[in-house]
Amino acid sequence: MPANKNNNAILDYNNILDVARSYVEGLRTGNVDQLKDTFHSKGLMAGFMPDGQLITELQFLYDFTAESGEAPEVKAHVSILHKTDTAAVVLVELENLQGGVGSTDYLSMLLIDGKWKVLSKVFNLYWG
Repeated sequence: MPANKNNNAILDYNNILDVARSYVEGLRTGNVDQLKDTFHSKGLMAGFMPDGQLITELQFLYDFTAESGEAPEVKAHVSILHKTDTAAVVLVELENLQGGVGSTDYLSMLLIDGKWKVLSKVFNLYWG
């Protein structure tokens, strides 16, 4: 039986985690430019808010972050759920965002021109 090549290089995992951590740091510091750098320009986010379902463009996230400011007490746990050579799904569990809310975020990423970018964020917010 011929040997199979493992295309799951540790560097890829580290680069994916770096993007997810940059996303969290953008939330922590209220840095909209940092958030924009983690997402693809045509990205999308969808999820559930206390008042029902929300499906919107990423501008909602950028505007909310600009208006709400930093979340210095945010805590995060980041896990890569799955990756291939060019795609990845990352789970980000967040506590103590602006207003003390929490969130479960699923970030779908693609390797575009040698850089991992978030194409979609699917989330659920937790209040109280």
